[in-house]
Amino acid sequence: MENSTRISKYLAPELLAAISNLTVRTRNLSEGTIEGRHKSPYKGFNVEFSSYRQYAKGDPVKDIDWKVYARSDKLYIKEHEQETNLNGYIILDSSTSMNYKGDKSSMSKYDYAATLAASFAYLILKQQDSLGLAIFSDQVQSILPSRGGMQHLKTVCNHLEQAKLAGKTDIASAIDTAARAMRKRGLFIIISDLMDNAEATMEKLRQLKTAKHEVVLYQVLDSDELFFPFDQPAIFRDMETNSEVTVDAFLLKNEYRKKIETMISAFRNASRKTGIDYILTDTSNPPIKAVKSFFTGHSQTGRSR
Repeated sequence: MENSTRISKYLAPELLAAISNLTVRTRNLSEGTIEGRHKSPYKGFNVEFSSYRQYAKGDPVKDIDWKVYARSDKLYIKEHEQETNLNGYIILDSSTSMNYKGDKSSMSKYDYAATLAASFAYLILKQQDSLGLAIFSDQVQSILPSRGGMQHLKTVCNHLEQAKLAGKTDIASAIDTAARAMRKRGLFIIISDLMDNAEATMEKLRQLKTAKHEVVLYQVLDSDELFFPFDQPAIFRDMETNSEVTVDAFLLKNEYRKKIETMISAFRNASRKTGIDYILTDTSNPPIKAVKSFFTGHSQTGRSR
């Protein structure tokens, strides 16, 4: 019953093999449905049978109702209402600047970010939890309500693959929209290059923390943006405004590096003070490394990776 067909271009077989044994855990959520660190559902909690749905490839075989199969020759899964589960929400940046890809990177910032999003979607849904998705630029491009089941993974991946990269970055409005859709306390994973107003962005993230959500902030940058390896006079174009400027890159290098370091420090320090996990990742590094950063010291509040 294993699916030999690739679910998505963002879920390579070698990536799935590397992350399949990982479990997404929350730190300190507690609101009836979530208590402390998330534990595997159906073990030690009050679980009530809710309804049947047709088996989807990737669903746990142990949940197939074989008696129904014997009668109907069709595979059905018993769905349950659980007292304990994780509610996850991924907020993904699809602004024009996410389309950048430097020479040292094997993929654009968006493809890298979408790979992270698909990886977390796979992990959260595989452990029988619920996941929602919002894709945004200067407005919310698409939004998926939080749902469970491995069939939902394909829907999530389809949205990731069909996203159109356009517009500027406006994280604040995307957070507002997603927060309204998240009815219970949960885990927000925001993935963006954060080419936006730092204070406005952090204010919205602080509001999520005030509402008792757990927040993980991924800043995805190309190595060109981090290290500015240019030395010759060149024309630089802003991918979000299309404005161009001709400069001597060698003379600009030190000033640029100071500004990018200031931006990164602003997000890192504000995240630490607010109790948000901030993860800076470089697209020249394998996505699996960025995924696993989530699990490194995740129990330490406000840890910056």
